[in-house]
Amino acid sequence: MNRFYSLLPVLMVALLTACGGGGGGASAPNDPYQPPADTTAPVITVTGDNPATVEINSDYTDAGATSDGGETVSASGEVDTGTVGEYTITYSATDAAGNTGTATRTVNVVDSGPGDTVAPVITLDGDNPQTVELNGTYTEAGATTDTGESVSIDSSAVDTSAVGSFEVIYSAVDDAGNTATPVVRVVNVVDSSASATKLSVLTAVVDEIVIPNYKNLADEASDFAADNGPVAGYCAALGADDEESKLDLAKNGWKSLMSKVQKTDLHIMGPAAKNNNSLRNRVYFYQEKDRLMETMSTCATDVAVVNANDDTGFQVSVTANNQRGMSALEYLLFEENLDHTCSANVSAVADWNSVSDGDRKAQRCALAELIADDVAVNASQIHSDWGSYREGFLDAGEIGTTFELMTDGLFYFEKHTKSAKLNGPIGIDALCPDEQLTCPEFIESPFSETSLQNIKVNAEQLLEIFDKGLDDLANESAPDDWSSSFKGLISAVINKIAMMQSAAPNDSLVQQVARISSANDAAACQSAFDSPEVDADLTICSLGGLVKNVTDDLKIEFITYLGVDLPEGAGGDTD
Repeated sequence: MNRFYSLLPVLMVALLTACGGGGGGASAPNDPYQPPADTTAPVITVTGDNPATVEINSDYTDAGATSDGGETVSASGEVDTGTVGEYTITYSATDAAGNTGTATRTVNVVDSGPGDTVAPVITLDGDNPQTVELNGTYTEAGATTDTGESVSIDSSAVDTSAVGSFEVIYSAVDDAGNTATPVVRVVNVVDSSASATKLSVLTAVVDEIVIPNYKNLADEASDFAADNGPVAGYCAALGADDEESKLDLAKNGWKSLMSKVQKTDLHIMGPAAKNNNSLRNRVYFYQEKDRLMETMSTCATDVAVVNANDDTGFQVSVTANNQRGMSALEYLLFEENLDHTCSANVSAVADWNSVSDGDRKAQRCALAELIADDVAVNASQIHSDWGSYREGFLDAGEIGTTFELMTDGLFYFEKHTKSAKLNGPIGIDALCPDEQLTCPEFIESPFSETSLQNIKVNAEQLLEIFDKGLDDLANESAPDDWSSSFKGLISAVINKIAMMQSAAPNDSLVQQVARISSANDAAACQSAFDSPEVDADLTICSLGGLVKNVTDDLKIEFITYLGVDLPEGAGGDTD
């Protein structure tokens, strides 16, 4: 086409000349070809986020925009960062040909709330309380936070040159300015060469036995219930090749945790005893009341299994004590028979026995995990509460009352260890009705068969508490070093159980009680009980006599030499 337009004037001149026209000096016509007009608008690219987000009441800085032809880009629109809403910024650019391009950015002003408001949590390393000998050196054990901040430590109040209790204060602040709740470590400066007093003995028992025992219980309960703990591990292994080995780990974990519970039995006081032992019973429910034993109900636990599976809102925390705690966990982990134990009129479990074994194991395991969590929560609560309870409990002005609360706690050994856990089951204690030879229903841990170990731990704890200065206090008025004799009686119980466990590791209290099946057996048991130092075939009955030797002294010499009253409910004679 260009070529055509370039030849046309020549042809027309030639034509006009041939025809005689074209004279008169006329000019050639203008070239009619024009290039196409520029109608393409610039393309604008928005820089940065689109949409953009800005926090309310903060500054907004626009990131701008560019055009593909290098034209200047102008922006219009406003963002009110004081008001939540959606705003638009419009960008435009015009090229030399007058073409205008536009683009927009959406800016969202939001209110995300206050941001990080979670304060760090401080955890102390080492013992709390900590004991330092008079004129000794206090060594700081340190502390950490759950989010890694450095911990400030103020131990300036500690004076090891004076007997007393001192506080070390721990604090921390995170990058967002959140301040941790200060944590206090109590440092007791003691003079072990000084004469014992009720206050010094009570302080030693609380700081060196009670609080550490509850801490150990809380820590182990938390580990037992953790997502990577033994209960969760067993539940995850159901139906797998390692199911049995994982169950063994869960059982062993329960046994270890139960030993921590048994240590606390000898000092059910303070937070654990409030509201009729409310917190303690949530951790472990086993108590004698009005000559009857209150403990876990297998049927109630069976019903709880079904309810936990059917009700998505099921909460262990609102269930009765007889279907929660360590005893319910024992039943769920150790009992191999999956059938329910309820009578025929309990509709909740009517279809249970027809459910497959796999599903029944899974449902029982699910409840076990919930109960383990609940035990951990309540064990931690007891330990935490002692932190604020300790100061008032050790108030010198209240020592008469609080010292007796501590000694009253030791009578658990008389009421429960002796009567309910041992002599009741073998038919010797009045707790067992006369018409029965034995009372196996009183046995404390029948499924795990750890009843003897429980009694042994109780005895060990009684000895440890008595050895924290009660022995010295008693000897101030007792003749002929009675304290050594009393400790010997407790040691005899411990040694007897150790001998029984060594000689027949698998011979449980359940099996030994079952051997007392006739009147002759009962008579032989009574004989062994009356002469516990003499070897007898029914060693469990000899053990019962040794335990009674301890409680006889507990109810007479102990209260006399320590100047305390016999607790309400403890037998006044040597039953």
